[in-house]
Amino acid sequence: MTNRDIFKAAGGISDGLIDEAAAPRKSRRRAIAGIAALAACAAIALIVWQPWAASAAVPAESTPAASSDVTPGNGVFVPAEPFEPVYIPPEPMPEAPAAGMAADMMGFFIHDGRMYTQTTQYAGASLLGERVASVTGDIDEWSGAEEYVEGASSVAGEVYTVRGYDEGFRLALVTDAGAELYDCLSGISLSSGADLFESRLHIEKAVAAWCVSDADWELEYDSRRYIELEALEPFIATLMTAPMQDWGRGSENGDIYDYGYAEAHLYLELADGIVVPLRLFENGCVKYDGSAARVCAWMPGAIFDEVFEMCRA
Repeated sequence: MTNRDIFKAAGGISDGLIDEAAAPRKSRRRAIAGIAALAACAAIALIVWQPWAASAAVPAESTPAASSDVTPGNGVFVPAEPFEPVYIPPEPMPEAPAAGMAADMMGFFIHDGRMYTQTTQYAGASLLGERVASVTGDIDEWSGAEEYVEGASSVAGEVYTVRGYDEGFRLALVTDAGAELYDCLSGISLSSGADLFESRLHIEKAVAAWCVSDADWELEYDSRRYIELEALEPFIATLMTAPMQDWGRGSENGDIYDYGYAEAHLYLELADGIVVPLRLFENGCVKYDGSAARVCAWMPGAIFDEVFEMCRA
């Protein structure tokens, strides 16, 4: 199983799910793991956990005002009307998987009582700040709840802060493979796209952009096509004002992967060299694809459609 499969897998799980089953690729969406109030657990592919699907979650409105239902050329960006924020709470850890169930660990570690999960994105050595911890990779998919304590991890390495990023959201784990970014999206509320894409991911600092079709993404084929940043200015501006919605299993909207929406993939390279992956769904949802969280910016309309079709072509 690849890291791409792991992030695409975070969705609902049926009671009878075992191994990979013989379901079509698009229907094998899973999600994994949970977060303890002080010590979170690992995300386990094919045994998916939706942190925002708990009763403590504040569901987003299912039909807020569209924030991009204007033409790209008229220079007008209409903010969304008032809406409820999406709260992603800490959540008790689930029990270990049943015997015989296929389970691969997504990379994670617990630091300062928060779970950080791998993003499959890497940072250059110049972005590494202070070393804050060492982790030994002592957790596997069969570990018990009592083992998910401070310093627990599924990957061994040295943990560093990342210059320019809030360490409560992002840290880096340095291994022989390099400095991989690990993010934490629990215990926070997201109202507009700016709460995630600007305040935490800083996509306003993009210096390059490219897209990959979903078919090529599935095959892990790098068929990137570069897009002029100027052409994305309406899209990014609208994304910042778009309402955030919960599209996870158990939400009012339902699991976004259950609808079979067409998808496309947009990547933004920042001035610091970090790449931010975005997943676009044909219904107007935009998801940060460095996280399994099913919280999306909702921005249907002409501006979204233009970029979506550009990325699908």
